This record gives sequence, C-alpha cells and structure tokens, in this order.
Amino acid sequence: MDDFMEMVEKQRRRKRFVELAIKKTIICGAVIGAAFLSTGYYDGDQVLVEETYTVKKGDTLRDISEEYLEKNTGGRRYILEFESGIKELNPWLQGGNVIIHPGDKIRINYWVKGGEADED
Repeated sequence: MDDFMEMVEKQRRRKRFVELAIKKTIICGAVIGAAFLSTGYYDGDQVLVEETYTVKKGDTLRDISEEYLEKNTGGRRYILEFESGIKELNPWLQGGNVIIHPGDKIRINYWVKGGEADED
C-alpha cells in the first residue's frame, strides 16, 4: 500500500510541476509578446526625413515638436522623446533654459512609412 501511495504522490508532484511549467511559459510568452507589440518594433518600411524649420514669432520648442510629431507616421514617438531628438540634432538647444528666436534654423527629423516619403 505504501508503494502505491508513493507512486500516486509522485504523479501528483509531477503533474503540479508540469502545470507550473506551462503557466510560467504562458506568462513569459505573454510578457514578451506585450513588450514586442508595445515597442512598435516593426511597422513596415520606414524612411528618415530631415527638414530645417525656421522659427517664427511665438514659437516654442514644444509647439514645433507637436507640429512635427504629427508628421511622424513611421512609428510611435512621444512628445518628450521627439523634443529631445530635436535638441540632439541642434546642440545649441541643449542645456538649461534655451530660448529660441524668430529666424533661428532648427533641424528636425522624423520617420515616415516608406510610401509616404515620396508624396512630400
């Protein structure tokens, strides 16, 4: 009888182990899948477009970023990331309280889906 009970207990432990392994695999797969989808890793062919913007009276870096962010159709970017990208392209904008003036030239780049680059 003891041998039978040991065998039953062994099967239960094995079943629990397999169930836990399956659950962990599913959870890991879901997390990896969610991370992959949320990064916008691949959204078709993309083309990097670079433009030079001339600052107008009343412009702020945030306003310019918002305007060009709408043109960025090649993948997800958030406003702070976009604004930071503009500062990286224009080293004189880096630092503390940088003021832009009408007539200043600002380099801006953004991604568009492959077919849209030809339309501009």
